[in-house]
Amino acid sequence: MPPENDLTRRDFAALASGALSVVGALGAGTALEAQTGTTASDDAAPLDLAEWSFFWVGVEKAEIPRGTVINGKQMYVEYQIPARIKHPYPIVLVHGGGGQGTDWMCCPDGRPGWATLLVQQGYQVYVVDRPGHGRSPYHPDLNGPFPQQNITLDQISNMFTPQRAKQPDPNGLGLAKLHNQWPGTGEVGSADLAQLVASQGGSYLSSIELTHLAWRERGAELLDKIGPAIIMTHSAGGPFGYLVAEARPNLVKGIVVVEGAVATFGKGPFASRWGITTIPMTYDPPAKDPSELKTKEMPSPEPGVGPYTIQEEPARKLKNLKGIPIVLVTSEASFASPGAPGALAFLKQAGCTAEELRMAQHGVHGNGHMMMVEKNNREVLQPILDWMDKNVSAKAAKAPAAKKNRDTVALKLSEQGHFWVGTEIKKMSYGNIVAGQMYVQYLFPAQVRHPYPVVLVHGGGGQGTHYMGLGNGKPGWIHYYLQEGYKVYLVDRPGHGRAPYHPDALGPIGPLLTFDRITGDFMRAANNPNRRWIGTGDAGDPLVDHFQAGQNSTPSDNVMAQKLWASRGGEMLDKIGPAIIQVHSAGGPFSWLVANERPHLVKAIVNVEGAGMPFGFGAAWGLTEIPLAYDPPVSDTKEIATRDVAASGITPAYKLQTEPARKLKNLQGIPIVMVTAASSGRTQGPPVVAFLKQAGCDAEELQLKDKGILGNGHFMMLETNNRQVFDAIRAWVEAKLPA
Repeated sequence: MPPENDLTRRDFAALASGALSVVGALGAGTALEAQTGTTASDDAAPLDLAEWSFFWVGVEKAEIPRGTVINGKQMYVEYQIPARIKHPYPIVLVHGGGGQGTDWMCCPDGRPGWATLLVQQGYQVYVVDRPGHGRSPYHPDLNGPFPQQNITLDQISNMFTPQRAKQPDPNGLGLAKLHNQWPGTGEVGSADLAQLVASQGGSYLSSIELTHLAWRERGAELLDKIGPAIIMTHSAGGPFGYLVAEARPNLVKGIVVVEGAVATFGKGPFASRWGITTIPMTYDPPAKDPSELKTKEMPSPEPGVGPYTIQEEPARKLKNLKGIPIVLVTSEASFASPGAPGALAFLKQAGCTAEELRMAQHGVHGNGHMMMVEKNNREVLQPILDWMDKNVSAKAAKAPAAKKNRDTVALKLSEQGHFWVGTEIKKMSYGNIVAGQMYVQYLFPAQVRHPYPVVLVHGGGGQGTHYMGLGNGKPGWIHYYLQEGYKVYLVDRPGHGRAPYHPDALGPIGPLLTFDRITGDFMRAANNPNRRWIGTGDAGDPLVDHFQAGQNSTPSDNVMAQKLWASRGGEMLDKIGPAIIQVHSAGGPFSWLVANERPHLVKAIVNVEGAGMPFGFGAAWGLTEIPLAYDPPVSDTKEIATRDVAASGITPAYKLQTEPARKLKNLQGIPIVMVTAASSGRTQGPPVVAFLKQAGCDAEELQLKDKGILGNGHFMMLETNNRQVFDAIRAWVEAKLPA
């Protein structure tokens, strides 16, 4: 393996990327135990949360020829606040180069990740998806071209798992052979490696300098919002903590650098020309250009550690990092082993309060670069907890009380975690990639009161956050389902949110989603006499801007996308068992496709203004773009004879089958409801229900106006009466599927 400062952009992203797990757990006895072969601790207490929600920082608009967009530098933050806060400062978790915030959330063998462990320790935890990663959407028109090569299974296997021991030894110490804590084999084709690589994607912005500038700005905005905090970084995310401390020295109370990929000064396109960052830092005496920082080479201080670069004496000091406790963490068997004495020497010379924490010296052995997801991850965390208790928390006042008046986003959970389905291997000329994976985040209430879980599937350009509220401290439908005792699975469809997009896997990406694509819905909701949208509904409305920050561009190939929805949805139900499927908007076909794939596992379908008219655009097979099972069978859409139905009232003309109509074989007996808001302008409800009934399905409408619920728009799950709408849906579900 080449030295860090000789890595290409792609190699660097792969080096710095993080792992993601199949499933995490807080308690025992779940349907997922059969998948992992493990059982979580029986004595794990429920996770008592005062708050669980999200927000974006850095939501800024840009003008392109097609219209107004969010500029692509926004940063997603998901947070959990324990009901009992035991430590004075929250922790911000920042992922590595090709990863996302999920790196911190859970482990492949069913145990909680560091995010959950830290909440259990009484820390407020904020998990970041840096700009261009995870739920912070990436689009080449804003962020620069996708990397020419996707991250490969081969790369990650050879760097982050025990398979690295088969590669040339970079330091001659044989440390890779000590790596025995990875939860699996790490071989190409193994489930553990597939789950690791399924999380990898996104990229830096158009240059590393612009990337570091965005990190500094977004991190500063985050701390302005949440207050003083500890920043914990990983791998190529390492500079994030230094950059934010430069901008907000009074708000960064500690920096934990977990194998931060920084060679001081260094060489090449990722060179830290300002010592530990690529953009200016405040030195004393001041330096206007990095050439003013005179350096010298230092010889290797110990076996396995290469020469490093520090300043010549008298050294300039990093003025804004002075007094902030910093610790550099290294595991025993990674490519960063045995330690980081060069970075430590640079920081100390620059007047920083810094030290190393080598896990092997604390009796923690066998870990690689992804120590936070390995078998002994709780043991690995303990020396870091001890360091924070001694160097940060001990210097502060007592912990604050959890915020009041936020109980609507409070939850008591028995389990939380996530996994990917559809981790198919696609062979490329440059290696094996994962193609078409779908992300599933799950949360289980401490008290389950209903027999079937609910799967929540977002609309066309969205992601799972649509069901989490607007990030303004108000609850979303997922909170209500959990509070009512439902297990919930929250989906990011392939190419959306935490299911990374790359053209080698999903083909060309669709155009950027401009504001005018969505503001019509919000303005219609804002302008009706029974308005349920609290803002103006146009670009500049902070809530619309926040919504737009999470909009993803979709794959251009709709047929390919629907094939993925069908297969991935079926695989998900094979894992979790029978479930209720709830869909929204352009995600509507997901429900029909998955029911067609696994009819015995779909117990009900809640379609909230999903998709369009029967046999209309994108619905050649009646409701979908790809085949459904008809009886009598059909091999071509031309065999389905249709007739025109005249317009009536606000419902335009549409098509139904001619009689005798074929039946939708696999949707028989599944209760289906089409939900329509009073003021959304959507008119497909009656035609879709008519088509389903003609095809032999148990389908009905739920017009909110018939329940006296007025004024809602298409995004009713985000409006002021979202609880009232939810209760109407829940009443239908529980009438069909009693507890």
